Amino acid sequence: MITGSYVVLAVCAAGAAFGSGGGTGVPGVTAPNAMEVRTPSERVPAGGTVQVKFLLTQPRPITSGGSAFSTGSFGIDGISMTSPMGDAAGVGVVHDGMLYVSVISPNSDFGMNLDYPFLTITMDIPATIPAGSIFPLGMPDAVFEGPTGPLTLTDSKPGTLTVGGSLSVRGVFPGGGTWQAGTVISVRGTGFQPGTKIAAKMKISNATYISSTEMRFSLQDSTTMDTQPLQVVNPDGSQVVFYSYLRGAPVNKPSRALLQNTEPVFQALTHSLAVLGPLSANASGQFTALAVQNPSQGPVVVTFQLQSTGATTTVLLPSGGRVMDDLSSLLGGASVGVGDVVTVTATSGVQILGLQGDENAGTITPFLPGF
Repeated sequence: MITGSYVVLAVCAAGAAFGSGGGTGVPGVTAPNAMEVRTPSERVPAGGTVQVKFLLTQPRPITSGGSAFSTGSFGIDGISMTSPMGDAAGVGVVHDGMLYVSVISPNSDFGMNLDYPFLTITMDIPATIPAGSIFPLGMPDAVFEGPTGPLTLTDSKPGTLTVGGSLSVRGVFPGGGTWQAGTVISVRGTGFQPGTKIAAKMKISNATYISSTEMRFSLQDSTTMDTQPLQVVNPDGSQVVFYSYLRGAPVNKPSRALLQNTEPVFQALTHSLAVLGPLSANASGQFTALAVQNPSQGPVVVTFQLQSTGATTTVLLPSGGRVMDDLSSLLGGASVGVGDVVTVTATSGVQILGLQGDENAGTITPFLPGF
């Protein structure tokens, strides 16, 4: 995402590129096939974490899309995609100094919200960046497809990242799923102080200072944590807003290097049964994979079964845990071929994402199995 002194979004989809046009000529109004993005400014100290937020000025239904960021010295810490009905899913892949982001939304639900970001990318800022450094934040070009065809994106309201202030937020735990009143929520980051305050739209207790890297509060009502905005303010006036999301903790390391550099972005929707297949042929270097994440309060047993042979494996996913690997590895090394069907069952609802990988091209394409 960092190119020299710039934090920008660039086009990555082959064979398609849309410029910055698409307006109607009427202030505040965009054409039906255009989408205008707003990127808020951020102020975060070196060594901290910034959550870059992309919002739409008008709702636009998006079915699929792709974008690319040059990562530079900034580390990618997480990606979130949100939509009103929770059907949006996607993937981020770090490859050759770039972050490639792809999204799918079968019901064109992605892009239909205005009161929270449709996309966030959380990045770790190197401690060596001098205070006062300024980086533009924006999405000047991207490739998105709507129900009626391509969408032209403009970013006439870019923001900036200023390296400074005294605090940052790296994550909220648990950041997703529905939790009962009394649940303790941990906010982790840098620069917290005994006088740090946290404000939220949900009903919460007063925040308690634990350390310079952690604050805690408890829920006062049953609450769905996904996409909850938290405003964190230090006594010196430094403040950040962070939108919570669930970034599952891997229960094991994927067997393929490409998957080790992949960030799955799950639908908010959960399922206890999914079917993949019949599978198509994979060329050399290509593979089909699955990612499963548990947003529930307790552990879930997930079972993978190859229908042609009956080969079966299980994995225990703790609350907030995830597993991701190619199908053969998930099935304990069983050979998976053309026409095979793999079923996934879980003892309670989990989030499930299909991944089609190409190690030669360094790409991962998201897809949804049959539910």
